[in-house]
Amino acid sequence: MEILETFDKYLIVPRNQAYNQYLDERNLRIFKAVLIIFALIIVIMTIVNLFSLRSFNISLILCVLNLIILAVARIKYGHFFNISNIRRYLFIFLISQLLIFLAIDIFYPNDSAEEVSIDKKSHSEKINSDTLVKKQSLRVSVGGRGDESYLPYIIFFSTLVMVFRFSRTEIVQLFSIGFGIPLLTMLLFKGNFTPANSVSPLILGLIFFTVSFTSERKRQKKFYEQYDFSYSKNYENLRMKKELDYAREIQLSMLPKNNATIGELEISAVSLPASEVGGDYFDYFKISETEVGIFICDVSGHGVASGLLLSGLRSCMHLILEDNSNPKEVIEKLNRMIRKTQSRKMFVTAIFAIIDTGKNKCTLFNAGHLPPYKISGESREIFKIKKHGVALGAMNSVENTGAENEVLFDFKKGDKLILYTDGVNEAMNSSKTEYGLESLELYLNNNTDKKTNDLLNGLLDDVKKFTNNSFQRDDLTLLMIQRN
Repeated sequence: MEILETFDKYLIVPRNQAYNQYLDERNLRIFKAVLIIFALIIVIMTIVNLFSLRSFNISLILCVLNLIILAVARIKYGHFFNISNIRRYLFIFLISQLLIFLAIDIFYPNDSAEEVSIDKKSHSEKINSDTLVKKQSLRVSVGGRGDESYLPYIIFFSTLVMVFRFSRTEIVQLFSIGFGIPLLTMLLFKGNFTPANSVSPLILGLIFFTVSFTSERKRQKKFYEQYDFSYSKNYENLRMKKELDYAREIQLSMLPKNNATIGELEISAVSLPASEVGGDYFDYFKISETEVGIFICDVSGHGVASGLLLSGLRSCMHLILEDNSNPKEVIEKLNRMIRKTQSRKMFVTAIFAIIDTGKNKCTLFNAGHLPPYKISGESREIFKIKKHGVALGAMNSVENTGAENEVLFDFKKGDKLILYTDGVNEAMNSSKTEYGLESLELYLNNNTDKKTNDLLNGLLDDVKKFTNNSFQRDDLTLLMIQRN
């Protein structure tokens, strides 16, 4: 077995599962090439059939059908095959190809085949009928190769099994099938069991089986040795990774549903952490029959420390809203919590807004966060709400500057509110160029008529297209609200 350069991806699962994953990754790569090779072989067989017989026959039909199946499988390769199902499809492929090649051999027309006559009324009519059948476009022959052996197909099948990677149990099963089907075919179609044409294929088949079985045993042993060595060497890192993955799951479970409808408001949101634990958070709350609270924040940096602070912010938000929903007072209490609980300097940019559908108003308090956008449902105009103050945790109190941070604007039917974190505008491509607010505004201008979910997914696709799926450097969160 080749030495694996990157082994970490296998260490996060049990070693039996890791070994099967390793085998199937190789099978997935090889199978793509094998499909092309088989398609070329079938093309050659089809051409030989056409030029040698110059007529349609069952062997030709089988070749064409097999070629179509192989071509579709290759063209739609990524759609049909993946790590989870490749082993099952390989079993189907190997057995089906053995049966198809045997059938092509059995039904291949030849001079000694028993041809079907149309009429047997008289000797002269029989001769005419035989002549007619030979001139017909479709010829059928069965058992025309009784003087030959079908056992060479054991070698054909054994070679295919050796190309791929299977467990020892699967190797035993496949070789049993590879030996059994040709032997059964010889019994049914009176194949010749002479030593000259039978012993050699059987001996070679057994040699291939022995090589496959022993090679698999050595391969598995070497993989397990490398797995155990890497696991013991990286045990502490693996333990930490599992803990971080668990923390990520808990953090993501704290977020509300990505899509929700509260009264007249339709909400769509998404949060994509850059690391195991992110520093972004969004939430929405039903305050009263006509009021809905919207919250988004971004902790400086990302990682475990940011995630821990976010957990405290979330709990604090829910407790505060039980007694008070005034945006300015909510932000002030959050600021006090951050100042009292954080010994190190950590800052949080945040926006808390209250949308009141009864009054057609939105009250928004911005604590150092990126400016949100409002899209008018009537004029399709886009408004940037620039008014904002200092981030949470940067000052002892926000009371003195609170009035400057708060803004009140109309929010009527059809209007949209777009909130986001800097993971959107600071997303970079391979040239270290940022997506930027200009690209964000251009996208919004070109898609003002879209519903929130389509608008959000379209913006994500636009960012991914710009970055060309390069490494995500910061947490990315989007929160869009539309009044219906």
